[in-house]
Amino acid sequence: MKTTFTNLLSFLKSPYLPETYTPIKPKTFLSLLILTLVIIIPYALIIEAAGIDQFDNLIEQMLKDNKWLVAFLAIFLAPILEEPIFRLHLDLKISSIWWGIGLSVLLLSEVWWPVVLIWAYLFYLIYRVSKGNPPNLKYVIWISSSLFALVHMGNFTDFDYSRYFYWVPFMVGAQFVGGLVLSYIRLNHGMKWAIFFHGVYNAVLIIPAVYFYEG
Repeated sequence: MKTTFTNLLSFLKSPYLPETYTPIKPKTFLSLLILTLVIIIPYALIIEAAGIDQFDNLIEQMLKDNKWLVAFLAIFLAPILEEPIFRLHLDLKISSIWWGIGLSVLLLSEVWWPVVLIWAYLFYLIYRVSKGNPPNLKYVIWISSSLFALVHMGNFTDFDYSRYFYWVPFMVGAQFVGGLVLSYIRLNHGMKWAIFFHGVYNAVLIIPAVYFYEG
């Protein structure tokens, strides 16, 4: 696990585009999953203790209405949709960026502003790549992970941005960390492994919530 953590940090400091993708080893996959959960779960508990999770959560409402639908959406649909939008373009290919733009239309909801930011970012990326001057890959990864996090503000209903805007980074911090790990997997092992990891990660979090939910 120490080696996996070191490789992850090294990549995030100096990311690169590999010539070929390698299948992820089960040990590496498990290590990345555990590392992510070790960061995310305590963070979520701190957020809850601080009262930052007080806003109405769309997921909780959906659990009341149809908890197994929540499981399906989180485990299968979300990874298949979100990974191409937020991670496919990390290869800095124009075709990949256009896929992200097209699929991002499906994210339009009551919280529309993150999608507008996604479009602005991806069109800017197309411009830079088409000119043969792509941005530094490190910035691309961190920006895409930030946008991935922000789009999850859609999980909160009736959030007053004018009063509580300073809470936004804390409310989606877990998704930002997850986005960085998924970026590492996408660029080293390919999109299919990023989608699979995303699904397994969501399953680990959502299945206990669905199984034990008594709302």
